[in-house]
Amino acid sequence: MLKRGSKARFILITLLLLSPGLLTFFLLFFYPMMVTLTRSLRPEGEQIGWTLEHYVTFLAEPRAREVILLTFVLSIGAVLCSVLLSIPLGLALRQKLRAHRFYRLTMITPRVVPGLIGALGLLLLFGSRGWVNLFLIRFVPFVNEPISINYTIPGLILFYTWLYFPFIALTTLAALEGLDPAIEEAADVAGANRWQVLRHVVIPLITPAILAGSVLTFMAAFGAFSIPLIAGGNHRPLSVEIYRQIDFTPARWSAASARAMIMAVLQVIFLTIYMRVLRRPIT
Repeated sequence: MLKRGSKARFILITLLLLSPGLLTFFLLFFYPMMVTLTRSLRPEGEQIGWTLEHYVTFLAEPRAREVILLTFVLSIGAVLCSVLLSIPLGLALRQKLRAHRFYRLTMITPRVVPGLIGALGLLLLFGSRGWVNLFLIRFVPFVNEPISINYTIPGLILFYTWLYFPFIALTTLAALEGLDPAIEEAADVAGANRWQVLRHVVIPLITPAILAGSVLTFMAAFGAFSIPLIAGGNHRPLSVEIYRQIDFTPARWSAASARAMIMAVLQVIFLTIYMRVLRRPIT
């Protein structure tokens, strides 16, 4: 009886400790998700009845595939660019360069600046009369006229990378700084050159950190709203497409909810595949 009482007390204490987290999960995620799912299955403007019309209508539209493809292109592009920037930057900063604290602060600046303000600033910076184009025209040979960056897909990927790059950069830098230098020294003594040490020792050891940062980057970029709304022009990913549905008078909440559920399902499916692929051993 004493053991049963102790076990019951342990279960009760565990539930009490978990209750704040479970309540938060229910209020901030599960309940809103269920409301969105229910709304997506209701006829527009009705509180009763069930229908798949909003899903079928959107997926049957020719531009639906374009919207979904654009959302993935922007998100994956931001992840790839962020990874390619994070590794060399992390390798440089772990050497404790002069003013390395300033560089670290600069890395996290995009996450401090609100997305709307950042989007407007990037439009001005990369505009036809912005500093970037003025620099290119003045100092780069064969560039005689402004380069179109704003309101283009490459420009959006560039803006996404600027905004979400810190997720991968910080996790990669933390992993690099946590590596034991003796591991790289052992590979060097064994005859490996710098590229082989990086390819076969460093990269595999920091892959979990890159994976964690890239997942955060993908999730944030997949649901990005401020930058594509302000700087996307005619290029509208799923988040902006959802907003367009509630921008009507009257608002199309059921149609917007159906698009939001499609967006959530696509995100979960891609992340599952992505994590499985990246967790395979690197040879």
